[in-house]
Amino acid sequence: MDLAAAEPLFVGRGAELAVLDRAAQAARAGRMGVVLVEGKAGVGKTALLRRWLTGASSSGFFVLRAACDLAESDVSYGVVEQLARKAPPALLDRYTLLRGAPSVRASVVQVGGQMLGLLDDLQGQSPVLVVVEDVHWADERSLQAIGFVLRRLEADRILTVLTARPSAPDELRRPAIERDGVLALAGLEEDAVADLARTATGRELDPAVVRRLWRHTGGSPLYLRTILSEVPADRLHSDPDRSLPVPTSLASAIRMQLAGLTPDARAVVEAAAVLGGRRPLRTVGQLAEVSEPSAALAPALRADLLRWWPAEPFCPVEVTHALQQDAVLEAMDPLRRRALHTRAAGLVASGASWRHKVAAADGPDPALAQDLERAARMCLTSGDVDRAATLLLWSADLVPTRGERERLLLTAAAHLAIATRVGRVAPLIDAVRPCARNPLRALVTGLYAMSTGRLDAAGPDLAEAFDGARADPSLHWIAGVAGGGLGYTHYFSGAPGEDTVRVSRQVLSLDDLDASLTMWAKCTLVLGRMSADGPQAGLRELQAVSPLPSARDVTPDHAWTLILRGCTHVLCGLPARGREDLVRSLEVSETGAGQGLEETALLYLAIACHWTGAWDDAAIHAAAALTTATTEHRLYAYGGIYAVSAWVPAGRGDADRARYFLDAAEQHILPYQAGLLHVGRALEAQARADWPAMLEAVNRSPRDPLIHNAEHRVLWKPLHAEALIRTGRLVEAAAEVDGLRAMTAAHPALSVAAAWLSGQLAEARGAIDAARASYETGLAASAGENDNSLHRAFLEHAYGRHLTATGHAQRARTWLERARRRYGEMNATAYFGRCDADLADLGTTVTPPGGVAVPDSLNVREREIAHLVGKGLTNKEIAGRLFISSKTVEYHLGNVYAKLGLDGRRQLRDLIQQYVRTP
Repeated sequence: MDLAAAEPLFVGRGAELAVLDRAAQAARAGRMGVVLVEGKAGVGKTALLRRWLTGASSSGFFVLRAACDLAESDVSYGVVEQLARKAPPALLDRYTLLRGAPSVRASVVQVGGQMLGLLDDLQGQSPVLVVVEDVHWADERSLQAIGFVLRRLEADRILTVLTARPSAPDELRRPAIERDGVLALAGLEEDAVADLARTATGRELDPAVVRRLWRHTGGSPLYLRTILSEVPADRLHSDPDRSLPVPTSLASAIRMQLAGLTPDARAVVEAAAVLGGRRPLRTVGQLAEVSEPSAALAPALRADLLRWWPAEPFCPVEVTHALQQDAVLEAMDPLRRRALHTRAAGLVASGASWRHKVAAADGPDPALAQDLERAARMCLTSGDVDRAATLLLWSADLVPTRGERERLLLTAAAHLAIATRVGRVAPLIDAVRPCARNPLRALVTGLYAMSTGRLDAAGPDLAEAFDGARADPSLHWIAGVAGGGLGYTHYFSGAPGEDTVRVSRQVLSLDDLDASLTMWAKCTLVLGRMSADGPQAGLRELQAVSPLPSARDVTPDHAWTLILRGCTHVLCGLPARGREDLVRSLEVSETGAGQGLEETALLYLAIACHWTGAWDDAAIHAAAALTTATTEHRLYAYGGIYAVSAWVPAGRGDADRARYFLDAAEQHILPYQAGLLHVGRALEAQARADWPAMLEAVNRSPRDPLIHNAEHRVLWKPLHAEALIRTGRLVEAAAEVDGLRAMTAAHPALSVAAAWLSGQLAEARGAIDAARASYETGLAASAGENDNSLHRAFLEHAYGRHLTATGHAQRARTWLERARRRYGEMNATAYFGRCDADLADLGTTVTPPGGVAVPDSLNVREREIAHLVGKGLTNKEIAGRLFISSKTVEYHLGNVYAKLGLDGRRQLRDLIQQYVRTP
């Protein structure tokens, strides 16, 4: 285990060690745990962790360990890289994103998914312990990836222990809270202070002295150890009535320690503080200009100012605690500190040297500022936005004029906003607002407003940036970003589609626009055309401005366009083609070429699967879309994903779950997604046969005009026609059915719905022969790959009921059983029961629930796993599809077998494959 020497002068903490022991015992038994050790700096978090790691409870675990560093908080996936580095190289060959530093372009879900796979493999050999210290300094992408992993683990032999100062990042605090794993660490109690003093001095202190020490230090172990190492023992044992002769603060106590060191030892401590982190002793000695650093080390180790790892190559050392490092730096003469930073810049790697060069600067340094800006441009070229922003912000502190400072600040904030690093932009906004008004400032405030969902504020600022930058060729990159953002803002807010088209064409007319901005503008152009004139027009526009080969031949550079084509195919009523495009786009993204629209691909893949009757796949894709969007903080997507997540539970009669998703969608919905929300509410009402509620959901155009836009017409048109028929509004229904029939020329997949609803309308009017003709015309057409399975089931069901009513019982039974079978394939239990009732009226005996694909006794997770077993996937493949571990799959499969009375996987697969639809 990679540990330093045992923590010196460790006392107390019995209750806290017991919590960690119990969590380890549970993890060994397959109950994953998360323990967050939270407390103020110096309270003993690291000491507690190190003591526990040397005990018996942590033995036998495979340990992945990382320590976060403030100086590396802008290194994307830096903490993930530290953890993965501890894994066996042979395992890492399976997880290409984890070999070395993960690509800065890779999405959090991609990296998190590979972390899950790695942990899954490791726990197959032994329980796994993941330790991350000082997570308050972790880089944002690692935080998101680790949080993603912790939310997905369940029945796993994995324990994660985190340390943090108060108010730990929410991504990691929530999983700990959910498992009652927050361990708040306070100062030592008075009796523990007495134990610490006894251990340090070898003598029993007077209780009055102990009490004064306790009150003076607040029980801080670091402060106490510092005092006990510096205050002479005879003073501590002197008259307890006298004032305790101790330093007034930890910083002053550390200064006393430094003063007591030999010159060489002090130089080594100062050099280690300047370098920061674990550094080779040789490098520390070079910086300190000490010829024998090993000899100089001993006094610093005795004072607990340094920690070292003599058994490791290069014998790394570091300052024991961040508070000590800060105090050492503050105690140094400014000229010496600058001199050390200047020398350090020549001793460390080039990427790390910038911090030292900046720290060595004494006032404005235009030359260094220019070097930093050049380095930032190189980072931007490689996609490392976080590091580029740090360099630009450092550069801003080194330029002599306000105008230059503001330009560099705004440039850093703009690139962070473009990359949707909202967490890093937020602290800069207060500095951005006082900057002089110009296109760059307007771009930053507009993008920030857009990314936080304030479209009303985003539009004017983005328009200001776009209009102000278009006339200056040197600012065309600003115009390109602002114009693309403005196009999306128009689209998201429900403005006329022509507004989006106009802005997009203006962006495309700019000179020297880079490839990514050109692609972005083409995408907004297509969205605008689709919003204005329907998905068919959008598809034609896409083929004109960005023609693509077949999905299989599309390269990662065109993944966005492929996603857009897939979504458009779905909205054109061509789900089979859409599915082909969207599946390929997700395959491309899995290589690490994250394009930022994976959640949209998954969302429309869910819609395509719902349309074609693959409802279990639809539910799985919708869940994956929600996981991706929430992990990546893509706020714009939440509303639509929550809405579509309700569609399958609605059809399965799970009204509570459907309403939960619909209510969540209502909270997050943007105008352009309103159609998906109202379709969801209509499907939920349809499943309950609440026809007035169904009509209300699809007839809300005065409040939500987008529900009747051309883009989503293929989804809502049949629902609207049915609701009008069911509520007796036959004149309006006739017009809607006529419109539906007219759409079938462009959308052949609507032919089944047109036949079914034409028959329903004819029956409502008493035209029995016309109704039969409509039903039979629809049923005579052969089923196609783009058929809406629910519509076809409705058609078969309606025809069976019609035959029953007209005295053709035997034929009625045939069509009702076909409808029943189709409902069963989808587990559409809301309709399955109605079909059973109609069959019972004919005297047919039915045997529920054996005619459905996955029985209702299974919960959502069990249903997903059973469905994927039915498709022939292995546990490992199922785990990858659902973002869980194979141990969790195994656990849920055990429950599935028990609930269904099955002996094993083969019986389950055979049961599911009787009904499963594989798109």
